[in-house]
Amino acid sequence: MDFFERQHKAKKKTGYLVFLFFLAVVFVTFLNHLIFGSILAFSRGPKGEPDFSTLYDPFVLFWVFLGTVGIIGLASLFRSFQLKEGGSAIATMMGGQLVNMATTHPDERKLMNVVEEMAIASSVPMPEVFVMHGEEAINAFAAGFTPDDAVIGVTAGCIRQLSRDELQGVIAHEFSHVLNQDMRLNLKLVAVVFGLIVLTMIGRIMMEIGFGSSRYRRRDGEGGGALAIGIAGLGILAAGGLGVFMGNLIKSAISRQREYLADSSAVQFTRNPDGLSGALKKIGALSDGSRLLTPRAEEASHMFFGNGLRESWFNLTSTHPPLLERIQLIEPSFDGDFSEVKLTELETGSDSSPEMEGAQAQQAAIPIPGVGDALGRTGIPVMGLAAASDAIVRVQSVKSVADSIGNPTPEHVDFAVVLLRSLPETVRAAAHDTHDACALMFALLLDDMNDAIRERQLEQVEEFFGEHMVSATARLQGPVIELDPRAKLPVADLAIGALKQLSPDQYDSFIHVMDALAAADEQLDLFEFSLSKLVVRHLEPRFIDAPKKVAQVYSLKRVGSECSMLISSLACAAGENEETIREAYEAGAAQLTSATEIRQVPAKECGLDQLEGALEKLSGLAPNLKRHLIEAAAATVSADGFLQIEEAELLRAISDSLDCPMPPLAIALDTAA
Repeated sequence: MDFFERQHKAKKKTGYLVFLFFLAVVFVTFLNHLIFGSILAFSRGPKGEPDFSTLYDPFVLFWVFLGTVGIIGLASLFRSFQLKEGGSAIATMMGGQLVNMATTHPDERKLMNVVEEMAIASSVPMPEVFVMHGEEAINAFAAGFTPDDAVIGVTAGCIRQLSRDELQGVIAHEFSHVLNQDMRLNLKLVAVVFGLIVLTMIGRIMMEIGFGSSRYRRRDGEGGGALAIGIAGLGILAAGGLGVFMGNLIKSAISRQREYLADSSAVQFTRNPDGLSGALKKIGALSDGSRLLTPRAEEASHMFFGNGLRESWFNLTSTHPPLLERIQLIEPSFDGDFSEVKLTELETGSDSSPEMEGAQAQQAAIPIPGVGDALGRTGIPVMGLAAASDAIVRVQSVKSVADSIGNPTPEHVDFAVVLLRSLPETVRAAAHDTHDACALMFALLLDDMNDAIRERQLEQVEEFFGEHMVSATARLQGPVIELDPRAKLPVADLAIGALKQLSPDQYDSFIHVMDALAAADEQLDLFEFSLSKLVVRHLEPRFIDAPKKVAQVYSLKRVGSECSMLISSLACAAGENEETIREAYEAGAAQLTSATEIRQVPAKECGLDQLEGALEKLSGLAPNLKRHLIEAAAATVSADGFLQIEEAELLRAISDSLDCPMPPLAIALDTAA
């Protein structure tokens, strides 16, 4: 099942959730109607002769239905509003504390390194990372509406007890939830179940008021009304409790299969089943296991890596498969004996100690031709910086490009590990600091060939950010020039987390300067477009309160002109003359002719600005149509069977604009031109 099929399945799951929720509400409404109808029957009829006609009174049914649906609906909307900030709202609710990206604490550094590697390997913007201090169990979660507001949360026990490989397995599991779009569904489950919980809370309050008041008034013979309130509250509590039970059954039905998928994806990402199975074994061996102390654990139990609650009755409502079953699916020979599992108070990863971090900094400071030999040691074909500018990616097929979306491989993880270790310490440190992250983005856009243009660019930086930012930008330009071309967009991805900490005014100035720097030479090249598109796209949701786009276009025939602009613009970017432009266009058009009618737009009417406008409309396509579009785009820019690095990054930026995270294509390079 590929990324697009998983998106389709996730959408069907949402419809399934709405249907099951509707059934739960109908069931609870029916019980409430029986309760209120019975109370009215005894209160309206003669003494000892209840009038059960109230059970068939449409007026009573209407108001009971309206009241029940109103309470559940309003409570769910209230919880949805509380969670509108996305993943950070869940992390805060769980008691998590944000980890500083520049942390030097050994455990936190190990965690941040692993998250950064998975972010680069999957082309997901660097998420915020939270630690739940005081939670000694081994657990983790991913939360958010989209990858742009996603967070990764781990317990203190997770980073203390797990080795680096085991932690990598857990983080890969959570990134699978991000890529498979489980997070949005999980947040909807939180809101839905909360609505049912509120009904039980109202029932409990009515019980306390009714039964408490009736005891004081019984002597005067005036406790009948209060007693009725208490009985009604008891009934609502029972009905709400059954509703919550049904809600938990819904969570269980939806969540268990997602956990199986995330486990298998984590093993696929890392090519290290021992890492994930080792983490699961430590949960079994640890006295706290994966059980959480926070009182809010039940609301978000379905989001966690392991079962955060006590084992439920007959495990009917457990949101996770049995621990032993999960382990044996990864390691069939395991017999369930956790006594041999070694637990430690502190296990730092191979790259998390201060000594190792210092050694890496020294290694990165040594002039090297790009990632070079370091990447070669992982078995990934690479080349030096001098030849990298002419490097190309050999494309096996346009289908293979589309298949890579949302499916990072172990080679992508290896690439990310070594790429990070090869970065100059000044560059990596800058990506962790909000001020220096701005300077880093500006340095990536500085002209390194024309002094006059560069001076104008630095004047723009000084006008909006002052001399200190100019100094930081100039300081970073040298290390940026020496970067392997394949590292530049991943570095921008790393900086997204720090850039999210800008104030709204700073963000406006930052975007203005980015646009000014890109336009300084009066032409926008492919790298400038790709960088601006990626950075702005992942920052906009943080600072601009715009309605979220939903898939509304279900036929490419409705966007024929936008498809024409996309393929024509890409052909102009990929071709060197009229003949190669025509060949590139025909290669891309051939992928779409059966789905829509397109025409070649003249080169003078094509441009990156026009391409951006077309992508904005095309982002509303249904998942299966996006696959066709990406295959067409890949066929266009690789009409000769090869992709230049800038073409590969442009394709990645286009895919990202369509909400389809494409792992780095440039992990296998040739020196052929």
